[in-house]
Amino acid sequence: MNLEEARRLIDQADKELVPLIEQRMNAVVEVGKYKKEHNLPVLDESREKVVLDKISSYTENKDFEASIRKIFQAIMDTTKEYQQEKIIGRD
Repeated sequence: MNLEEARRLIDQADKELVPLIEQRMNAVVEVGKYKKEHNLPVLDESREKVVLDKISSYTENKDFEASIRKIFQAIMDTTKEYQQEKIIGRD
């Protein structure tokens, strides 16, 4: 495979990932609304651990596991920030 072919694969994966990330963000909005309504904190460390452990179990190529966990941690950090700023409101 050459560079351009590899980049086309990346572009295709990105095209498929964006709608899934948007789907996840829509769920994050609902979680944020629930947390606001029930006066719950944005951060739930036990839930994050469960999510990351599930992600690890989904990873077929274990060489990628640590990197994928970091990606999902970054996603969760970003969504927590979104919940705090857009749904819960700054303190």
